[in-house]
Amino acid sequence: MSDVSFDQKPQKAKAGPPLLACYDSLEGSYAHAWDMLVRGAKQARAPFHTPSVATIVMQDGIAQPDIRTVVLRGCDREAQSLRFNTDTRSHKIQQIADNPQAAMHFYDAQAKLQLRLSVTLSVLDGAAREAAWAATRPMSRECYQVVQSPGTPLAAPSDVAFDAAATHDGEDYFTSVSAQVRSIEWLYLAAKGHRRALFDLQTDTHQWLVP
Repeated sequence: MSDVSFDQKPQKAKAGPPLLACYDSLEGSYAHAWDMLVRGAKQARAPFHTPSVATIVMQDGIAQPDIRTVVLRGCDREAQSLRFNTDTRSHKIQQIADNPQAAMHFYDAQAKLQLRLSVTLSVLDGAAREAAWAATRPMSRECYQVVQSPGTPLAAPSDVAFDAAATHDGEDYFTSVSAQVRSIEWLYLAAKGHRRALFDLQTDTHQWLVP
C-alpha cells in the first residue's frame, strides 16, 4: 500500500476551456476583444457586462485612482466607444469634468481573459442622453429615484428615501457616460502559454507583448 494518504495523492488536472482560435493571431485577438465587449453590452450574464471603471480624483494635491463597478449598457464597435449609466450627483461626474482620462477593466474568469482599456470619458446630454433614458428598464430607474445623493451618510440603511414623482421617475438624476476607447491591452492566460498584446486605436497599431 502506498505511504501517501488518499488526500495527498496527485489529482488529475482538470481540462480547461478549449484554446481560443485567435491564440496566435493579433487581428483575431483584437476582433475577439470587441466580440466580448459587444456581448457584454447585450447580455446580462456575459462576463464583460459589469466592468470596473477607474477615474482620477485629486486628494491633497495628489492624484488618486477611484474605482467602481458599472453596468455596460452600450458598445459601438465602429465608433470604438462604450457606454454606462450613472447618477448625475455621483462623485464620478465631477471627476470626469476635472480629468476625463480613465481606465476600464474586464475579466472573464472562465476563459481567463483580461482586457485593460484606456478611455476618455464624456457625460452625454441632449438627444443622446434622452435615448439612453428611454432604453432603461423600470427596475433600473428606481436607482435614480433616491432623494439623497449617492454617498450621503445614513443612520440606518432603511433611511434611503425614494420619490418617483419628485424625481420625475428618476430622470432628473439620470445620465449616461460615453467611454471613447484609446487602447486595449489583451491578456489571455492559456495553459499552453500566455498571450498579451496592445492594440493602440489612436495610431492603429497592434503589438505582441511579453505576458
